[in-house]
Amino acid sequence: METLFGVALIFAGFIWFLWSLYSLRKGRTSEDWTMTTGIITKSYVYESSVRKGRGTCPIVHYEYSILGKTYKSDRIFWGNVHMSGSREASQQVVDNYKKGNKVTVYYNPRNAEESVLEPGTAKGTLLSLAVSCIPIIAGIAQLMTGFLKVP
Repeated sequence: METLFGVALIFAGFIWFLWSLYSLRKGRTSEDWTMTTGIITKSYVYESSVRKGRGTCPIVHYEYSILGKTYKSDRIFWGNVHMSGSREASQQVVDNYKKGNKVTVYYNPRNAEESVLEPGTAKGTLLSLAVSCIPIIAGIAQLMTGFLKVP
C-alpha cells in the first residue's frame, strides 16, 4: 500500500507539473497572438464552499468574430486559476470586464478558438510549477523509505 501511495503522489505531481509547464508555454505564445475586438457576455464572481471556508473565482465569458465566424471563450489568461479567499480580488477582475463592454481579445491565428483577454502567463504559474515538484519528491521518498505508513 505504501508503494501505491508513493506512485500516486508521483503521478499527481507529474500531471500538475505538466499542466503548469503547458500553461507557461501557452502564456508565452499568447503574447504574439493576433488582436481583435470582442464583447463581454457574462461577468460575475462565483462563490463556493471550499472545505473550511469560502472561495471565490471571477467568471468572464466573451465573444469575438474572425472572418464572419463567432467564437466564445471564458479564458482570461493562461495559467492556473485558483479559488481565492478574497472576494475583492475576484470582484476587481469582474469590474474590469463588465457585461456589454468591448474588449481586446488575443486569439491564436493557427486556432481561432483559442483566445485570452490578457496575454502572457497568470501570476503564480511559475510558483505552481515549482510547488508541483513537492508531491513528486515526496512520492520518491515514499518509495525509497516508506516514511508514511498507510493503514
